[in-house]
Amino acid sequence: MEKEKSPSQKSGGLKLDYKRTILVGFAFFGIMCFWEVYDYIMPLILNRRFGLSAWQYGLIMGLDNLLAIFLLPLFGSLSDKSVKARMGRRTKFIFWGSIAAAVAVIVLSVFEFLQFQKILAAGYDNINALMASHTPLRELLERADVVEFLKDKNVALDYAALTGLSSLKDLTASQLAVAAEISAVIKEAQIAMGASVAKDNVWILVMFIIALLLLLVSMSSYRSPAVSLMPDITPKPLRSQANALITFMGGAGGLVAIVLYKIFANNEVQNYMFLFIATAAVLLLILLVYMLTVKEKKFVALREEEEEKYQVVDEEESEGTDKLPKAKLVSLFLILMTVFLWFMGYNAVKSHLSTFATGTLNFKQGYVGTISILNGAGGAIALLQVALLANKLGRKKTIIIGVIVAAVAFIPCFFMKATTPGVQYLFPLCFLLAGFGMVCVNVNTLPMVTELSRGSTVGKYTGYYYAFSMSAQAVTPALAGIFMDMNQSAVFIYASIFIGLALVTTIFIKHGDNKPPKKKKMLEYFSDED
Repeated sequence: MEKEKSPSQKSGGLKLDYKRTILVGFAFFGIMCFWEVYDYIMPLILNRRFGLSAWQYGLIMGLDNLLAIFLLPLFGSLSDKSVKARMGRRTKFIFWGSIAAAVAVIVLSVFEFLQFQKILAAGYDNINALMASHTPLRELLERADVVEFLKDKNVALDYAALTGLSSLKDLTASQLAVAAEISAVIKEAQIAMGASVAKDNVWILVMFIIALLLLLVSMSSYRSPAVSLMPDITPKPLRSQANALITFMGGAGGLVAIVLYKIFANNEVQNYMFLFIATAAVLLLILLVYMLTVKEKKFVALREEEEEKYQVVDEEESEGTDKLPKAKLVSLFLILMTVFLWFMGYNAVKSHLSTFATGTLNFKQGYVGTISILNGAGGAIALLQVALLANKLGRKKTIIIGVIVAAVAFIPCFFMKATTPGVQYLFPLCFLLAGFGMVCVNVNTLPMVTELSRGSTVGKYTGYYYAFSMSAQAVTPALAGIFMDMNQSAVFIYASIFIGLALVTTIFIKHGDNKPPKKKKMLEYFSDED
């Protein structure tokens, strides 16, 4: 009598539908395009435009994540229950959420523009006005060694010349230190002027925050439904590979965002209205592409047919129970704690990257954008290696590799200054390596969570995932900001510690992993995971 095949053996013929996965990935493409712009430009606006300190703007940067703790599980669960929605239970939220977010982005840009006009009128781009309002800047520019340096380099006492000091060639170490000091104090003067203007026009800051809250609620309304689409249309054994493609789509959205702010936000003496408008346009364009190409109900039916054909539905799925056995419940908690600790570390750096790189390392905004492009491109390239690793070693071991790489990569950044030889190359290299670690973690943690769900609870479990990740991101910008107010570089030690703790929780995870096949051809890495 022939022995009954195991589910893993039966699933051997399953192949990932690339087209279907990429099409649903357009929703995530738009989401990540927005968040890349938001994470890059919002700290600069709050710090330079409104004069908020690192912990103050970190607190506001955490608002989206604080809201998400409650809203993402809520909207994920609501989308689970919207089975009668004509457009599809996830598509309904994606449609209305995208439109609301695009409108909120435009409203937000109006108040940023008003604040910008106020600070221009106060002399934000005029060195004499900055000197008059900021005693440390005036004293610095009157200091004998600074006067001699400017005279030696034939640098005029005006805003454009002084902010362009970092681009001067053939500076000695001492001259480079003076140039970095001048740039840092000018930025302090700008922040002080922004704070003064905001104090005199509190209503602009209040309306900006209200518009920001509306925007964050709009984005939260469809993030869980959008991400839940991947497991909705993908059989469980293929979800790591599918999530790699979805992550690639998110990375592509991030690259588009970087191109946008390279075009519209390359000069700090300008408003960001056109960047906001371009971002809103991308959200609406991506929504149009999604609505024209994605047939949610049809895609879900195809997934169900595939699972039935290869008999890959697990025990919990077939029995229709929502309750997890104790062992799996413990693993679920450990996975979610890994997610929490990871984002406590990595997002601390991401939230403060633009202010650290422009303030401490004296990089130009445009160069910081280039670093982000390299990081995004590196992440996209890393997807292939991560998919191969997850397929060969399993999800858990791949996550372990990712957290070790990221923790080690951030440590050298603590010691980097504007005067560090080769810092313009060393810092991007470290950030690129950390980005590889990020891909290892992000590609595999969500599939581990959804592996423990069933069809009717995918949205809820996806909400759990984002509740933990957003809880971390709600706390970490302000917490890291407290340390940064004492030492800007401390954020990297902070990040390495939390990422190291994520390694500990990952080690004890027992369920949610995939079982790597014994043999694997490279060209099939997206096709037949057990």
